[in-house]
Amino acid sequence: MTLLNQAQVEQLKEITTHLRQVRQEKSLRIEEIAAQTLIRAGVLHALEEERFEELPEPIFVQGFIRRYGDALGLDGNALSYTFISNVVRHDSNNDHKNSDNKSNTYIPLVVTYILLLVAASAGLLYILNPPQITSESLTPEVNVQQSMVTNQ
Repeated sequence: MTLLNQAQVEQLKEITTHLRQVRQEKSLRIEEIAAQTLIRAGVLHALEEERFEELPEPIFVQGFIRRYGDALGLDGNALSYTFISNVVRHDSNNDHKNSDNKSNTYIPLVVTYILLLVAASAGLLYILNPPQITSESLTPEVNVQQSMVTNQ
């Protein structure tokens, strides 16, 4: 999972603790929730046992929380929104910093691709239309050779 800040980890712990408590109150097994939500039981165990490093990216965790909450009769959208709103705010700050670095490397790549495209087009044009050798282009050389032979 993408590294989460402390506030996000605490928020995720609160959500998963609440989901676990509701599931236990309803006497549901994780396998039943897994079958109903189509979320692997291992992922649900990792959520409930706070093994967040085993989870996929936060956007997937948001979906898991929403489906898990809905399966328990809770408002899954509200639960997942409280988690993802913290993650989005945190990641958007980092993305802004990273976008400056990406724009610097993007321009040379575009130039390289354009040059490669031009070279490939020129090569293809040369292959499809090879230069024609005519007798006129050979005549100056022939004349020079003939004049050398006659002068000897």
